[in-house]
Amino acid sequence: MPGWVHFIHSVLGVKVPVKGYVDATDRMPPMRKHQVSITWLTKYFRDHYESHPLTEESPEDEKERYARVYLIDMIEGVFFSKKSSNLLSCGWLRIILGSWEEMGEYSWASACLAMIYHNLCNASLKAVREVGSTMFIVQFWAWEHMPWIAPVQRPDRDWPIDHPLRGEAYGTRWLGHTTYDNLAQHKLDEYRRRFERLWEGEVTSIL
Repeated sequence: MPGWVHFIHSVLGVKVPVKGYVDATDRMPPMRKHQVSITWLTKYFRDHYESHPLTEESPEDEKERYARVYLIDMIEGVFFSKKSSNLLSCGWLRIILGSWEEMGEYSWASACLAMIYHNLCNASLKAVREVGSTMFIVQFWAWEHMPWIAPVQRPDRDWPIDHPLRGEAYGTRWLGHTTYDNLAQHKLDEYRRRFERLWEGEVTSIL
């Protein structure tokens, strides 16, 4: 553990307490064996940002630190999220806190898709009641390829030509200006019946 504490401090400038400290938010130490608490780390930088906000004149190494913490939060909280624990393996830190060039060589989309498949397989087990990972991606896919469960996009939906998200992210096509009037609301049994009677023509592609 001391090696990881030194590594995190050398890259992020954060000295993670390891003895006698318990975070008040999640009631656990910031470091547990070879894992670091994302709750503690993001809170540390959030508090630091309030007293030392980033500006265009901020040192480049300070900007990089915040960028890396943002990536850590995205990986743990969005793309590779787990159902319960908010602890991130230090193996991830070795990748995220490495060089930007090496980080860009990884196939992040493939890893994310593999994680989705892994969690969907686990969710098919009878004893499992929750699904981890990036389920919003599965939701967007389902809306695209199973129109009978998708909200209807209203004809008055129009992105301003200068909108920052226009044409950038695939999922933004489902933001706002949609109606759910054609769908069963909060009726799990009805959706189960539809999926049990699903036939090939009702799905336009496979994941």
